[in-house]
Amino acid sequence: MSKLTISEQIRVLRKSKGLSQEALAENAGINLRTLQRIETGNAIPRGETLRLLARALDVSVQELSVFVDESPFVMDEDPGFLKLMNLSALTMWFIPFGNILVPLVFWILKRNKINGVAELGKRIINTQIIWSVFTFGSAALIILSLFFGDIFIDPFFMMPVMLLFYVANTIYIIVTTKKITGVGRQEFARV
Repeated sequence: MSKLTISEQIRVLRKSKGLSQEALAENAGINLRTLQRIETGNAIPRGETLRLLARALDVSVQELSVFVDESPFVMDEDPGFLKLMNLSALTMWFIPFGNILVPLVFWILKRNKINGVAELGKRIINTQIIWSVFTFGSAALIILSLFFGDIFIDPFFMMPVMLLFYVANTIYIIVTTKKITGVGRQEFARV
């Protein structure tokens, strides 16, 4: 028996269940155009899309991919992209909250396409959110204390402290980027 492509497998299962493309797309909660691209072989379902289709077709992900030539779980290996995503947090120097927004965009666009992006992206975004809350929260407390007349810390002292926070975060980002030497989920457990 020859192997079926993922698109053929999904099309055969859909037809055997008497579903139209519209009905399957609706049941799976995916865009009709996405399903059409998958069934014509112009796209390979990965990650969440594959899980949603398997659930809508009432089969396991493993059953869906038993006779598949293309492995739906094979993702690109791109340590260069991982390093770029990590270094993108340095945009904090040029764009307010760029340290969160730019890695978030990279994470959203590539989390199901490049191995390691999902895990590393979450770690970067969480770390940068914590850093931002701490750094800007400290500055906000100083500014609010000026308005209410209770100065706890001299505001001119806070400027070098804020610069120190920025430099410390920059060093952390660079050191973390140097640790991204290989690709694979195991590598990021140490980052």
